[in-house]
Formats: sequence, C-alpha cells, structure tokens
Amino acid sequence: MILIKGYFLSYISESHYKKLFESAHIPMFLVYNNVIVEANEASVEIFKVNTKSDLYKVHPSQISPEYQPDGRKSQEKANELIKECSEIGFIQFEWVHQNLREEEFIVEVTLKTVTIDGKEMLFTAFRDIQKEKEYKKSLEEQNLRLENKNKYFTEINSILNTNHEWEELIDKIFLLEEFRKALDESSIVSKTDKKGIITYVNDNFCKISGYKKEELIGQSHNIIRHPNTKKEFFKNLWQTVLKKKTFKGVIENRNKDGESYFVDTTIVPILDKNDEIVEFIGIRNDLTPVFEKDKLIYEQFTDDLTSLPNRQRLLDDIKKFVKPKLAIINIDRFKDINDSYGFEIGDEILKELSKRLKKYRSTNLKVYRLSGDIFAFLAFGNLEEEELLKTCDSFIYNLDFQKYKINDYEFDISYCVGISAESGNKLLTQAEVALQWAKQTHKDIVVFDENMPIYKELKENIALTKDIKRAIETDNILIYGQKIVSNKSDDFKYEVLMRLRQEDGTIVSPFKFLNHAKKARLYPQMTKIVIDKACNYFKDKDVTFSINLMIEDIKDRRIIDYLIEKLKETNTANRVILEIVESEGIERFDEVGDFIKEVQALGCKVAIDDFGTGYSNFEYIIKLNVDILKIDGSLIKNIHVNDNLKLTVSTIVNFAKVLNIETVAEFIHNKEVDEIVKSLGINYSQGFYYHEPEFLI
Repeated sequence: MILIKGYFLSYISESHYKKLFESAHIPMFLVYNNVIVEANEASVEIFKVNTKSDLYKVHPSQISPEYQPDGRKSQEKANELIKECSEIGFIQFEWVHQNLREEEFIVEVTLKTVTIDGKEMLFTAFRDIQKEKEYKKSLEEQNLRLENKNKYFTEINSILNTNHEWEELIDKIFLLEEFRKALDESSIVSKTDKKGIITYVNDNFCKISGYKKEELIGQSHNIIRHPNTKKEFFKNLWQTVLKKKTFKGVIENRNKDGESYFVDTTIVPILDKNDEIVEFIGIRNDLTPVFEKDKLIYEQFTDDLTSLPNRQRLLDDIKKFVKPKLAIINIDRFKDINDSYGFEIGDEILKELSKRLKKYRSTNLKVYRLSGDIFAFLAFGNLEEEELLKTCDSFIYNLDFQKYKINDYEFDISYCVGISAESGNKLLTQAEVALQWAKQTHKDIVVFDENMPIYKELKENIALTKDIKRAIETDNILIYGQKIVSNKSDDFKYEVLMRLRQEDGTIVSPFKFLNHAKKARLYPQMTKIVIDKACNYFKDKDVTFSINLMIEDIKDRRIIDYLIEKLKETNTANRVILEIVESEGIERFDEVGDFIKEVQALGCKVAIDDFGTGYSNFEYIIKLNVDILKIDGSLIKNIHVNDNLKLTVSTIVNFAKVLNIETVAEFIHNKEVDEIVKSLGINYSQGFYYHEPEFLI
C-alpha cells in the first residue's frame, strides 16, 4: 500500500513534469490500486470539489452516476476498463462523470500505464466532448432531413410516372392519415405557428390540460406553463427549434385546476420545400405517474423539515459506500428548547443547523437528519476516521455553530457526537451506542469501542432477548411452586413462580429477564403461558395456588379475558389467589378496583404482593377491598435485629386485622425471624426456611 499523507504531486518527482501536470487545462489524475492518488487543479474545477485532497482515495465510480449509458454499473465497468488498460497498456473510451452538484457530463478518457517510483499506475486524462457530441448529432439530423426530403421527392416522382400514379398517391395519403390518427390516439399533440400560437390540439391535450379546444386555440403555451419550469428552459427550447432541430425534454405543466402534470415532449419544426419553418408540432407522453412514483421515493428517503436525506437513505448508503464511517450528532437538551419556546422555534433551529452542516458535504462525506435533533455525517472512501473526528471537532467548538438567533431569541447550543468506523453491518448501532455513552459520561465526542460497558450491556440484552424468544418457542417457560404455610395449622398453598430454562439448561429467575421481556414486548406471551400452565396443573388438585399479575397485565384487556377464560375452563377460580405486584400505578383505583371486583365475583381471592415497598398506601388498600396482604421481604428478613422494622410490620398487621385482611410474611430464612413473625400474629409464612421453589411443569 502507498501512504497518502496529503503531499501534493508526491508521485511526480521532477519539477518540470510537475508543473506541466499541475498547469494542464485538461483534468488529469493518477490511479493506483483502483483509486485516485493524485490530481491536478483542472480536476478540482470540473468536479466542483474544494481541494485536490477531496479526490484522493476515491474510486472513479464515486465521481460518476451509478449507471453508464449502456446500462452497466459504473463501478463494475470502471474496474473492467482499469484491468484492460493494465493488461494492454493504453486505452481510450467515452465515460459519463458526475460532479459534486450531481451534474453529469460526457468525456473522452485516455488511460495509459506508467511506472513511478517502481509502482505501476494509470495516468488518466480526459476532455469534455459534450459540445462535440451535440454538434455531431446536429449534423446527423440535418443529413437525415436532407435524405428524407430527397427520398420523399423521389418516391412522389416514381408514383407520378406509373400508370396507377393517382391510385398509389391516394393510398399514400390514406396511409399518412392513418399514421396521424394513430398519433392522435396514442399521444398528446399540439401544433403552433412560428410565433408559438396554438393552432391545433387533439383530445388528449384537452383531457390532460383540462381546457376545451376553443380555450386553447389562439393562445400561447404559457396558458399551461408551470412556474417551476424556469425561463432558461424555454429559452433553450426556442433556440433549439429555431435552428431547425428537434427538441426533446421533460416539461412540468399546470392544468386548468392548477395541478401539475409532467410530459415527455418532442417538438419538431415542420419545414417547407425551401427548408423554411412553417409551424411546430409537439408530441407528448404523460409521465405524471412516473414522477409521482419518483416523488414518493424521494419523500421516502428525504426529511420533510430540512430536505436532508433521512435514516432510511443512510441505511442504504452504508451498504452501498466503500469503507463507511459514521458520526451521529445530537443537540444537548434540545427538548428544553421545545418545551420553553415551542416547536416552531425548535424547527427553525433544526433547519438552520442543517444549512450549517451542509457546508461540510464533499465527494466522500454526506449529511443526514435521522430523527428529532439527531443528525449524521457519513464518510466513505478516502476520508479516514481521524479526518471525520477533526470535522466533528471543527463544528462542535465553532462559535458559529453554537450561536443561534431565531426571531428575537438567542441560543447557545452544544452538541455531543458518537463515532464508529467499525466494519460490518452494525455501524449505525455502534455509533448510536457511542452517542449514548457520550451522553452518560458527559463527553463531547466518543469513538466506539467494543469494551464500552454500555455496549457489553447491549450485547447481553440482545442475547437475553434471543433466549426469551427461544424459550417461548421451545416450551422452556417453566412454572415452579413455593409453599405458603399457615402459622396456625398444617394448611399450605402454592405461589406459582415463572422461570426460564436457557439452552444450556440454566434456570433463570424473572429478576434477570422480566424487564427485557417487557421492552421486547414478549411479556404478555409469557404471562399467558404461566396462566395456562398453572390452571391446567392445579385443575385436578385440591390445593389453592396463586398467580402473579402486574399492573401491565391488568391494563391489558386481552390478558384479563384470557385469564377469565382459563379459570372457567379449568374450574379453578375458587382456588386461585391473584397476586397484584405492588408497583407504580397500583393507586389508580378505578382500573385496579374494577379488575378486583370482576375476579372476586368469579370466586377468586386477591392479594397485594410486596406490600410495604415505596408505593405502599393504607388508603388505597381500604378502597381496593383486597383479601390478603403479602408483606415485602425487605421488612421481614432483618426483623429479628431491627426494632423499627418490627414496629412497621406490627402496624401493617394490626391495620390488616381491623379490615379482616389476611397477612403473609415473605423471606422467612431462619428460626428467629419465623418466631417473631408468628408472635406478631401474621397468618402465613413463605421462604426458604420452609420450602425452596420446586419445579412443577
């Protein structure tokens, strides 16, 4: 590999040749390993780049449209031509290039193998042949017109010199009329005089424009002109047809109702026997459906507010570009601006930022808006990670990027950036992780590193989500049971506990996977599995059992309907306790209260699980009319060494007795705790001291 360090003309040692190369008026560059390693100033001009370095390490196809006129992909064809030149030493061909403004132009390319510093390279020079092509085409059209005219007169003379000249002439005229009818049926046709005044329109013209014939005859085509079509376009049109050339182009017109339509237009000058223009005929085909489709595609890949490419376009470009590197840019505390000044002001800031970021666009750096206040730089080709980092540095610490004045408001705005240059299909994810880490660590710029704690956590979460999905699909969501024993008799019941069996046989408790299941929207499926297995397991057993439900379950009508259906199907409603896990939202009395009434009507009992944690409130317990309070293990496990805990538990128990609510103490782990719990008059005990959870099904 050759290291390019930005030294201009590093491959041309002699000053004389350097000067010739540099001052040449035709674009030239050197290609090594299929990428440009040196260029002259004429190349900078024709490709509209800022400096020569913008072209370094760029593959020729990156400064070309995706496809060449023959339909072949530019990258594929360029590689083939480079290989051919390397084999035979010299080659010339025509090529369509594209500058930074996405303007296409045709050139004649000369490729020649050269050896510089012992390395075989390709010397490339090209010249713009666009005008030559147009001139050649003009001559061909004039010759064709002369040939057609001579052919026409020869044919007429031959007809008139035969015995059946009139019959044949009539046949020819009839055939010409048939051609005219076919054209009228299939195309949008109009005729104008030499000044452009309409003298004829067919029915298709009237149909697409919305005007009647009498409204069009005698008018100029300005009647359907759309303001989007610039004066320069029509100036070029008239210059072409007045030179007796055929004009071809796509025109956006406006119908009578003011709606746009697009037509592929051919305007032909009609000449008399003296080769003078008599009139013009315009033949058009409706392209509106095609343009509407293109518009939909454009909208699909373009952000409405800023007109920048959007997230979907970024994903496509990451796959398409060579050696992509990504920087994701986020405005700090942008939500505060929206909340304080309104979305209109926020939108103006986003539009202004997009204009400022566009200044960094080049042949190998593109700008995107991903969502909200999140933008991105995608660098590719010769632009290395270090240069992308410098680019981000240059605007983050640029006062022009920090100061905004919108209407009468002034803002000082800061940014944070996440960068990734890792190969593979995780570029966007890795840059997003780097951005999140920048936010968490309060850094301006973070470059992705696989050893980031946040990335390790992300990978673990992804792996766990896969485990949950696999467990659901392979019947590895299990139910375990732990006995809840009476403190006054030999009576006991079971609490049903969810467990997950991993692929290696490891049994995992909900503590590890429940939050991930909720985020992945897999939790409702798991709840249904537990309900189904519990009801079917206990339906033929004379044992009371409890099922845990969370607020999310109670709010999901589909879960509740499924629960009620299973209770009725297995006839277990009068033996089930539904434990509602105390959490934020349980105080929403109407929603939870309605559920409790519904299931109690079926014969179920209702318990509040983990009572005594941060959401505890005696008032809502009174309103909810529950049957059982399960006192949280955090209050029980140290009750034998902490008198304050003992006092708190005693208060809960006395409160429950007044309301005739049974109590259960969780986390009984030794004899001392067990004796205190019994002395306080708690009805039931649960914990490893009595019974470790056992596999049920």
